[in-house]
Amino acid sequence: MGVRVHAHWVFIADGDGDLFDYCDKVMRALLQQERCLDGFVDSAVSADAARAVMEIEADISGDDLSHAIAEGHAAVRAALHSAGIGTPDWPTHGEALSMVLKDLRTEQLV
Repeated sequence: MGVRVHAHWVFIADGDGDLFDYCDKVMRALLQQERCLDGFVDSAVSADAARAVMEIEADISGDDLSHAIAEGHAAVRAALHSAGIGTPDWPTHGEALSMVLKDLRTEQLV
């Protein structure tokens, strides 16, 4: 049995390019990741030009939490690179896992 997580990334734009153009490019790249990766689904991109913020969300399935986070992190990073956005300060897998809310109690909803 695997896990499915909903992940959310927030990025502050520090370049002089059109934020909405970048978001369109990233969304196209995320859709390509969805076509290539089983378990990476329902991605979305939003932008707040006033705050110079781009947000990405996606659902990711994996064998366990670590695998799901690794798959999602890799897919988003690949999408950013495809859109021409560098990620020199990208967190390591261990750093990403340390940022994950890990309340893994589950309840069946009826």
